[in-house]
Amino acid sequence: RMSWENYERSMELAPKCRFYTTAGGRSIEEIEEAEKLLGIKLSKQYRDFNEKYGYLSFYGNEIFGIDTNNLNELEGNSLAYALNDRKDYNLPYYFLPFYNYNDGYMAYFDYSSLNNEGEPRIVILEYDGFKYSISETVADDFGDFILKLVQDELES
Repeated sequence: RMSWENYERSMELAPKCRFYTTAGGRSIEEIEEAEKLLGIKLSKQYRDFNEKYGYLSFYGNEIFGIDTNNLNELEGNSLAYALNDRKDYNLPYYFLPFYNYNDGYMAYFDYSSLNNEGEPRIVILEYDGFKYSISETVADDFGDFILKLVQDELES
């Protein structure tokens, strides 16, 4: 129950961040098309995020959404990024990239590990040229992850 509240709280606080931007929501049809392409049913939080916001950016942070119309544009597009990395680097299907750290690492949803609310944990992966491995678990779920980013920005 806490995790949904953290997600909602983060999205209430986000507009107070510097340079807050969203893309506007995605239709249910677009989300379902993305789910088909990914072979993953998006979690409740990430589905809501895509329906309402589609993308989120604020000071130094960019949370990718899904965009079925721009599969060649990786930046800002979880769907395109995942499909590209599956094809080129054999990214396992249950990882979905959605956040680029400024140091070359990315945060991924790990749909192979869901909490009791059905939300995937958030991990950082390393790629050794052959396979991916989890180097760190950074949050219990999407809501916790965004809430920390938003709070860090508001405190800075």
